Amino acid sequence: MQVKLPLAKPEIIDTLTSWTPLSYKFNQAVDSLFWWCVELLKVWGDVTGLGYNLLNILVFILLQPALILLFFTLWVYEKNKRRGVHYG
Repeated sequence: MQVKLPLAKPEIIDTLTSWTPLSYKFNQAVDSLFWWCVELLKVWGDVTGLGYNLLNILVFILLQPALILLFFTLWVYEKNKRRGVHYG
């Protein structure tokens, strides 16, 4: 089975409605934050000369996972240090 990309958004998504005004406001806030961040990445891409796409890859494909691994490693190190496990 072969999948063609990009996949179209299912039509049912547009028919769903929010049940409470609070969830609608939350969705609006999330959308506003998302588009603000997109604009920020566009500006940083223009300023650095890297462009939006490359900057997006650097941040979310390389930098974010690297930071997660770094903090996980530091957490394991500190956890073992408190238990009395010595390295080297």
